[in-house]
Amino acid sequence: MNVAFYFKNLEPTDAIKEYCKEKISKIQDRLHHIEAVDVRFKLLRQNQVCEVTVHADATVFHVQKQDKDLYAAIDATVDILNIQIDKYHKKIGEKSTAMEIMPTRENPLEKEDHTIHVYEAAVKPMTDLEAILQLQSEKFKFHMYHHAEEKRYSMVFARPDGNYSLISPTKELGQYEEKIVKVKDNTLKDIAFSLYPLSILSVSEAIEQRNESNLEYLAFVNEESRRLNILFISKNGELALKKPL
Repeated sequence: MNVAFYFKNLEPTDAIKEYCKEKISKIQDRLHHIEAVDVRFKLLRQNQVCEVTVHADATVFHVQKQDKDLYAAIDATVDILNIQIDKYHKKIGEKSTAMEIMPTRENPLEKEDHTIHVYEAAVKPMTDLEAILQLQSEKFKFHMYHHAEEKRYSMVFARPDGNYSLISPTKELGQYEEKIVKVKDNTLKDIAFSLYPLSILSVSEAIEQRNESNLEYLAFVNEESRRLNILFISKNGELALKKPL
């Protein structure tokens, strides 16, 4: 099992890496397919933080714990990770929606551990108008699509004023363009156009940024795939990630 380690304001040591890898390796027997494991260590005030993100079985398990002793933080993180996996197995076995194993929108900052449902969508090529019409038919708040003309992944979401925002990463990585349009007689009319910085983040960093700002959704470029991903709150209040296949 490959584990990627990142250190921020802490001295990287082989001892810490080996201890953490030995602890985490035990989850291999509990999950069918582990795609990636991301471990981040950092110093936060007087405490040392261990943050683990596991991509496995179409789910993202995310845990962050802190302690004055880094080894204790690792132990606490792995303990919670195993509890998450227990809950995941129980939920899958019972096929029940009654159990809450994900954070709700009302208190996104109260938990340091998250289980995220991952939607891998076959993103179809279409025009901006076709994407808006698809969004209307689905009655969702946003729709991800592959821009037929620009050959890039884009998303459209419905604005409270009845208009639509079309969001696409620019060719210059690190920016995205937002075009606000209105639909009239099956044609698009441009209302406004803006350029904004687009964050290149790991999934764990995206979770942290969404939680800090209490956003309903966050569009970002996944630092691993370099593709547009959307972290959002689903209709049942659960945290979810949508990414193209």
